[in-house]
Amino acid sequence: WVILPSVLLPMTPMALVRPSPSKASTPAGKRRDALLFYYVVFGALHELSHVVTAAFLHVLLFGRHHLGAFLRGFFADGFSAVVFRTIFARQSFVPLFLSLDVDDSSNVAVFEALIRHSGWLFSVIAAVTLRVAYTYRRPGRSKLSTESILIASIITAVEAVWTDLLRLPVIPLFGPASQRYAGVTTFFCGNFGLIVINSAWTSKDNGRHALDLLERMVNVTMMRGAQSGGVITYCRSKRLPGKANPVIGVRSRVVNKKRTDLSKLIRAKVKGDLFDSFTHSFPSDGFVPFFSGHTRFATSSKATFDGTHPQRWTPPTLRRFYNFSIIPDRTVAVDASTSTSFSRFSKSAADKDFPGLVRTETYVTHNGDFDFFDLNGKTYDLDVIQKWLAIATSAALPATVDSACIAGFIDLIRCQGCFCLSARYAMCLGLPTSKITEDAVAANLPSVNQYDKVASLFEKELNDMLSGGETLETISSDKRKRQVLVSKVTAKLLRESRELRFVFSRNTRDGDEELGGEGLRLFARVTVDAFFDNDLLQSTKIFLGSASGSFGLCITSSLDAQRQLCLAARGQTLSIALYPKKGIICFGSEQAAVKVGMNAGLPGGSPDVLGKTHLDIDNDDLRLDLDDLGGEIVLLDWGKRRFKSPAVSPPNRGVVKHRLMNGRVDAYLLQESKVHNTSDLLYHRMTRLTRNQFIKPLPEEAADPVLKDIQDIPLICREIQEDWRNMNMFKMSFNRLTAWNLAQCIRKKMDSYVEGSAQARSIDILLTGCEVSLWLAEQFACDLQKSFPKLNITSVSSNKLLGLFGQELSIPAVGYPMSNKTTKLDNAIVIIVSHSGGTFSPLAVSNLLNTNNNVFVVTSEWDSQIGKQLRAAHNEGDHMMLLFNSRVFTTDVGLRPAEPCSVSVAATQQLLTCIFQHISIVILSDGRYRHTSGAVITEHDLRILERCNQDNLHALEEIVGVDYFGNRITKDQARAEKELRDAGRVWADHILENARAYIITFVYIMATVISGYPIASAIAKGAGLMNSTAWYFVKLVDALIYFYLPQINVLIIRVIQRRAIRHRMVGRTVVIADIPWVAQAAEAFLSKIFAVSYSIASLNVLSGNPADHFVHRHTHRVVRGSLIVCGRPDGRLSALTSLEASCCLSVNQASCIQSIGSTAESYTIGHNPYKLPLSARGIFLDRHRPLFLCEKMLDQIDAESRRKRTRLDLSMGGQSTSRRKQRTAIVALEDQSEHKSKVLNDVLATSGVPILVSKDINELWPGMKKSPSVTFDHTIQTIPEANVPSARKDTERQARQDTKLKAPPVTTKQARPALEKRRSSTALLGAYTNLQKNREACLDCSGHIPTQNLIESAIAERKWNDGIREIFERLDVNDDGALSRDEFVAGYHKLKPDLSKEQLTRIFNECDVDDNGSLSLAEFIHIMKLPQMDIAYICEPSIRDENGVIQVRASEESYFGEHVMQGVEQSQFAQNPALTGATKSQDFAQELYESRIASMQRFVSMTVMFHEMGRRVENFFSRLTFGLLGYRYDRTHSIMRIATTASPVSGADVRERMRVLQMLKKIHHSVHVISIAYIRYRTEKDKRRLTELEDIAQRRSTTPDTDDTVPSEESSH
Repeated sequence: WVILPSVLLPMTPMALVRPSPSKASTPAGKRRDALLFYYVVFGALHELSHVVTAAFLHVLLFGRHHLGAFLRGFFADGFSAVVFRTIFARQSFVPLFLSLDVDDSSNVAVFEALIRHSGWLFSVIAAVTLRVAYTYRRPGRSKLSTESILIASIITAVEAVWTDLLRLPVIPLFGPASQRYAGVTTFFCGNFGLIVINSAWTSKDNGRHALDLLERMVNVTMMRGAQSGGVITYCRSKRLPGKANPVIGVRSRVVNKKRTDLSKLIRAKVKGDLFDSFTHSFPSDGFVPFFSGHTRFATSSKATFDGTHPQRWTPPTLRRFYNFSIIPDRTVAVDASTSTSFSRFSKSAADKDFPGLVRTETYVTHNGDFDFFDLNGKTYDLDVIQKWLAIATSAALPATVDSACIAGFIDLIRCQGCFCLSARYAMCLGLPTSKITEDAVAANLPSVNQYDKVASLFEKELNDMLSGGETLETISSDKRKRQVLVSKVTAKLLRESRELRFVFSRNTRDGDEELGGEGLRLFARVTVDAFFDNDLLQSTKIFLGSASGSFGLCITSSLDAQRQLCLAARGQTLSIALYPKKGIICFGSEQAAVKVGMNAGLPGGSPDVLGKTHLDIDNDDLRLDLDDLGGEIVLLDWGKRRFKSPAVSPPNRGVVKHRLMNGRVDAYLLQESKVHNTSDLLYHRMTRLTRNQFIKPLPEEAADPVLKDIQDIPLICREIQEDWRNMNMFKMSFNRLTAWNLAQCIRKKMDSYVEGSAQARSIDILLTGCEVSLWLAEQFACDLQKSFPKLNITSVSSNKLLGLFGQELSIPAVGYPMSNKTTKLDNAIVIIVSHSGGTFSPLAVSNLLNTNNNVFVVTSEWDSQIGKQLRAAHNEGDHMMLLFNSRVFTTDVGLRPAEPCSVSVAATQQLLTCIFQHISIVILSDGRYRHTSGAVITEHDLRILERCNQDNLHALEEIVGVDYFGNRITKDQARAEKELRDAGRVWADHILENARAYIITFVYIMATVISGYPIASAIAKGAGLMNSTAWYFVKLVDALIYFYLPQINVLIIRVIQRRAIRHRMVGRTVVIADIPWVAQAAEAFLSKIFAVSYSIASLNVLSGNPADHFVHRHTHRVVRGSLIVCGRPDGRLSALTSLEASCCLSVNQASCIQSIGSTAESYTIGHNPYKLPLSARGIFLDRHRPLFLCEKMLDQIDAESRRKRTRLDLSMGGQSTSRRKQRTAIVALEDQSEHKSKVLNDVLATSGVPILVSKDINELWPGMKKSPSVTFDHTIQTIPEANVPSARKDTERQARQDTKLKAPPVTTKQARPALEKRRSSTALLGAYTNLQKNREACLDCSGHIPTQNLIESAIAERKWNDGIREIFERLDVNDDGALSRDEFVAGYHKLKPDLSKEQLTRIFNECDVDDNGSLSLAEFIHIMKLPQMDIAYICEPSIRDENGVIQVRASEESYFGEHVMQGVEQSQFAQNPALTGATKSQDFAQELYESRIASMQRFVSMTVMFHEMGRRVENFFSRLTFGLLGYRYDRTHSIMRIATTASPVSGADVRERMRVLQMLKKIHHSVHVISIAYIRYRTEKDKRRLTELEDIAQRRSTTPDTDDTVPSEESSH
């Protein structure tokens, strides 16, 4: 390396070819020429050592007779190309065994290592030998030549060690210098694939455009799991003879690492194996390449290289095949679209050379589970199958994955054109005596040689028939000619080959010879049928017919790769997207993955021009979703222009052929069982991808997907709300159509209750889902159940439902009160929450429970897998009703690849809130439904909820820092986001302190060790202590510094960053405390953010409910430095005060656990602006809603208290009253009970201040009565109760407050009221308790209600009841004991003249519980007891908007309850028992605000904080290492965004169970119809009988009795 640059750099290619004569004659020129010559020689010898080793191994394995094939493969590129590559490129391409797989790790790795190491060993030995020879060279020998030889050998040896031993790249002289060996590779899963009809995708820019599509497909499919992945494609090989090997498979597989990107790894691997290869290329004769790939989430084995798909069982082998579409026919046309003519094979190439040796290999990509295989009435499990396949195929088990067994079965079944394989199929699977066993002796199968021998007999007889003028097609399509061939082969076996006759008849029938060879005839018939019929489509059909499990399959074979591939779906989704103008077909398990063609433009061309007709399926981009429920197989054939033979074998010739891609591709579809009545017209099943407002293209890749999701939350929520309110005039609201269908189901359910026909113990509304979706559904079910307590509303995991109702042997739900006997789901309204729409369990449940037509789904977009299933089920045979039978609620979030879920959670919560309001308003709109369901919720509660829902958008803007149009807002407006991100940065510093300390430690050790002066030693040396006895003490100090250096550095970092010093120096634990769905969803979000972080910056995440089990589960884990974030409910609301007090108590209890003066670091997030004393930080969210009535009352009490205190301070100014008496007086003023008034008077009397009367106090701030709300500036803080300011300061403060009271009223977007008193949860609890006591009665000094008051109250109530009875009797004009509608309206209007007749009619209808058109006395008393607030709510206008659509109107009150409080002075709120009681009517609305709105704001706040933590930690490593140690925190190690494989419950029995349920439903329906018909028949018969009897009786009564009257038939009887 030192000599070579100075020698070679001045050279140019022309100088190497034709050196200058003048320079060549100089000594330097001669030295250069000699060195270059020997350098080339040693390089050639080095490459020759590789070739010789490979040839030796080839002869050793296959014998000398295969040496010619090896040499032909070596010189496949031509002799000149080999010489140029060896001399100048210094590399060689070695054909590595024609009969071995190119990437089989079990055998090829050993041979590859032998070939690779032979090169550097040879070069090193040669260099050492020449070095020894140079030392002992003979005197007089040319020094120039010997030195040149030695230098060239040393340079070659160094290069050999560099490339062959260390496997490092070299600097090339004339192109790529990386040495290649041809064919050597240098369950949550997903299939994907690409068929390239237009060659521009692979030919332009070295295949960059095709690789872009593949990478994007892998990127999307990775959401289903990405621990490993691979791609199989077929191409021509320059190393192998073309006749025997039309195409070969190139399999590129990689195993993903923890922090690598599988899509980029697969792209690089495919590019290196195919597009950058010198040995592989796509033919230019019209060959259509395709790529079939798979990403794997390991379920049945570890994620190793052997288990990575595509899977193959048998290594590539040479077999004798007849030409069933293996090579193109000799007469083909020209493909005008690609301007490429197909090859014209000669007749000898197409016919004469066949049967001939052909390399065959089969590959399978499989998504799902292969559980069992049925053969001749017996079922075999996977363990037995694996051992038996090794016996049947004579090939070892390649991998323990179940997909390898599928490949093994396809190897056995796919035998068209090969008698050897057909005979093997007959013996293994085709005969009635075939069996699967792990015992080779019991299997009793023929050997490979015996298969070859019997195949030669079949070939001889077939060749005789072909020589007689027959063709393969005529024999194949004629059963009689097949029978002739069977008879000839049977006769020959009976006549000539006793050995074969015995081998192939022993497994057929005993005594075969005595029976005239019936066993052999059966064997011959099965073999012949398999020879002609078992093509790719038939093989897939046969396998799926006997296999049990879930399958998403792509099956390819080198025999069929030039014209077709086969796809199959059963229990696993599979979609095919057609892009006719772009010339590509995409297929995959993930629907979103096949949309990559929508975002891609045609290479070198303009965007595709679409057709304009509605049914023009040849011009639009379309997608076909296979029927995964019933099971469907599709064969895609693009070879009809190159092959004259039929695409399918005779058993499938009756299958309808569908023309696709402008006629360039034919599709053959086989449906195993038509669960849904799918149309024979294929376009009815197609989904148009273009010109479709419901189809969203793939989103652009964001630099930070997690941040993008968070910032999209306000925008998505606004779009959901506008869509629900039909505000978009240019887009149809599918959610409203679905809501209409849901309302119909709700009404039908409620009618059954009203009529009394509802079944006992049946579930009315069932919510189901998995993980985050389930947690949201559980909260939704809780809110709905509280709203309507008489309904049976429950939520359950989809896995539990699948285990109970979807299995032949049900899985008991231990610990959960649900079983087949306790739960009835016959008529339940099922709402499935699955944001991805592809999660296995909800998808399987949608199929399982879809028999009652009451299944709805909440998902991310209209075009999802579960939406497709519901559309197919509810629109059977009626495609025009597709829109009106909608069962899909969609958030329109679209594809979100980030695994930490934020926007999907918020959007689902938002949509569920809209659905909750709709269900509630549907039930409340009918009085019968309202009373039957026991409705607790009122329309006013819904109006409050809707107002909070709309104002929630402004709160979300402030939290995420982006408005609901997607624009960044100012920092002043995003105050909450700033506080949250500041908190996230502090916790990120906690996590990073160890990493930073280790870096500082490393720097210190390096500096001190290299310099030789640790810090203490350096100081001692500078002080002159080198020779004193203190030197040993200095060394001890340095040793202790080294020992405790990480801890010392941590302390230094904490001091610099001003963080807690006494925290433990270990990995951090974050505990999230909030209501269940927020805590669990936030835990999942944070744990996924840190899933791939480095161990030095790892994080443990826990969660709990602070109002339930938080203390019991987590306080014993609290240590110094534990991080706790707690979401606090808004305790300023009277219904939530106790809940906040419980949460605060839990946080305080955890924070009280201390060690050496330090404890956990707790943050609280909530709306109540009171910081807990023991918490480290409080993050307060602005209210962004109107005040509730309870808050309004507290504001008025606070204002009154401040007014009294100011008056007291002014009155006591200049007096000598002690501070203790001032404090006592202020407390007495703030107390609302009467027994404290004496204390106040005594204090004022002793101080010489006149006693204040209420009139004087009320006249202090007359403006308070007129102000609807307090509008103080929030910058003014409350005055501490321990300090009483001077009169002068109070006067100035009062002047400022009076000025600000003139400001306009507070809007809902404003922050909290300015002088809003900050109360703790305990103080709030006390304040509301006092209000409650004032409402109940006047209390005595002990705080109890006096007995006298109770007696007087009872007497008053009795008198009131008597008065009501008297009023009722006066209103009852007709004295029938009930009030009709007219009586009530006329009479009550006199009592309440402010109510109109329409409002009174609404009151009458509301309170007429039994719906008989009249009011009883009890119902009338109920009306008279109604509070004024409830009467006002009943009298509110209709719930329908101007379009007649049921809508919840948002409250327009400045504070909730303002409408019913009109005319009441605000200063009297606290003293008015009726008003204080009115606050209780808003308790349920406050609970809904907490569960639907406030909790959502806290969750979004936590995602913002946690995102900042994760981003800061990742940026630290990325910036520190210049991106080398960077990672993507939007992904986890499993990379499982969508759980599409059965876990933990298998879905193998779902399809069969659904068939059973459908059959039972049909049977019950039939019995019901027959019963009704029979009852009608009996009723009509009885009517006719009765009519006849009446006629007889009438005739007898009208006819006079005579003796000669002839008795009728009836009378005779």
